Amino acid sequence: MASAGPADGRLPAQRTPLRHRACGRRHRPRGPARPAQVRGHARPRRFRGDQQMTAITAAPALPDRLVRALRDVHVTDDAATVRLGSRTVTSDNPREMRRLLAEALYDVLHAGQDVDKGDLPLNLRDESFEKQLAAVVPHRGTTTRVRALDAGDHTVAGDGPLLVERDGVRVWVPRDHVVDGDPAVPGGILTLRVAALRPALSPGFFMVDGSRPRPRGERTLRVYVHVTDARHAAPVWGRVLARLESDGVSYRSKALSARALYPRRDALVVYLTGEAADAAGAVAEAVRGAEGVGRETSVFTSELAPGVSVAEEPDDPRPAMSGLSFGQHRATATAHALLDAARGVGPLEELLAEALREAGADPAAPYRNLPRR
Repeated sequence: MASAGPADGRLPAQRTPLRHRACGRRHRPRGPARPAQVRGHARPRRFRGDQQMTAITAAPALPDRLVRALRDVHVTDDAATVRLGSRTVTSDNPREMRRLLAEALYDVLHAGQDVDKGDLPLNLRDESFEKQLAAVVPHRGTTTRVRALDAGDHTVAGDGPLLVERDGVRVWVPRDHVVDGDPAVPGGILTLRVAALRPALSPGFFMVDGSRPRPRGERTLRVYVHVTDARHAAPVWGRVLARLESDGVSYRSKALSARALYPRRDALVVYLTGEAADAAGAVAEAVRGAEGVGRETSVFTSELAPGVSVAEEPDDPRPAMSGLSFGQHRATATAHALLDAARGVGPLEELLAEALREAGADPAAPYRNLPRR
């Protein structure tokens, strides 16, 4: 299943750092290390942003848009403080700094939001807003494929519920929701009738599955739509869903359901798997000229039209990276490169290209994945 990612962009603690960066060790250039303190006085922190950008402008492999965005990122030479536009991130713990910087890069470079997360409520759900979003969904049901499981001593005979695995989770479902397959065969594949609306599946988002089941095990493309105000979210989303249903497309989609988090470049997301990826252009057509659709897109994505962009679902099996959404994944790789460059490991352009390649992303086009070796 495509990783949805939390609406507030908070990243989980990193469990396994990238190669050559284990335990937060600070690599330095050859020669004597410069002491952090001289004669009892703390060495002033110097920002290396200008030096980094002098090197990165000569990097032909990186997209110009990403290079321009990184000119606003300035890291002190001890890698303990980062200025990112109007934000300042500070931590003396290398691992914590990577996480905090990745969150800031996600917010600023990907989502395009400027929200003080300390002011956000713990519960982002807004029932009245969710009702508005639900009202524009053109269908209420869909089907999905699940795997029948052996419930052992908990097996319920007759017309009782069934134990199945859905999206990697074991759940009990009503037996009469099975529309195809033999429930009596453990391990067998069943087609199940389920609700299409899933308002609580992804924190801060309202998720919907299209009326046609999505294929499994194939490449997934994300389509992002920039929405500038929560007032316009439901009408814009309704246009997208109506077009996809009319065209007979298999899809999953989500809309940002927390008013406080608007505007965002990824306020609406459509997941298209396999051949359905060809419908990305239909999403752009559906929102063209719609009130409330902005013009911004994530610097990690490929722009289809003003405010509409695409990206491939990350394909990175490393434990610390496999559960991240696209924006979190690319932001984390970028954070590693920025901090290593500040510590003198190497030129930023080389480190960023290396980090993206290690993450399975194409440095010349970070929206897409490299072929698996």
